[in-house]
Amino acid sequence: MSPEPDRPEDADPTPPPQDGTPAAPPPVPPSVPGGDAAGQPPTGPPYPTPPQAGPPYPTPPYPGAPGISPEPPGYAAPAGPRPRSFGAGVGIGTGIGCGAYLLGGLLAIGLISVGLIGFLMPFVIIAVVGIALMFSPRTRPIGTGILIVTAAAWILVLGPCVALLAPGGFT
Repeated sequence: MSPEPDRPEDADPTPPPQDGTPAAPPPVPPSVPGGDAAGQPPTGPPYPTPPQAGPPYPTPPYPGAPGISPEPPGYAAPAGPRPRSFGAGVGIGTGIGCGAYLLGGLLAIGLISVGLIGFLMPFVIIAVVGIALMFSPRTRPIGTGILIVTAAAWILVLGPCVALLAPGGFT
């Protein structure tokens, strides 16, 4: 068999030097992706491809889109106290209203000597304060609680008392 002259490893080898130093390896032509300069297939492993770059999290189609937070994960809630709920404000207002009606009842007993107007004045003032608290969004839950107690007090206690104390009564 005869060597093929067009194969690169069988081509004209360099003779070893005569002075006893080891021979340098023959120069290797740089490989080009898809083949080298002579049109041969690549000699080394393929070049690695970089990873596909993309956003680290899905971006919403518009601010406030449902199901997607406008902030990336890892952001904390803003510092500071949480505002109390409407139900908590109504409970607080109910407690304030009950206390106000107890004090108003004691004051009404002291003012009963003035007449029916003196008896009703503390309860009317409490109702007016509850109505005034309804105008501010911040105090509206408290005003709602006071007005709930006001309605219950007028239906259950003050209505029958006025019917008994009014001139003519239940005759």
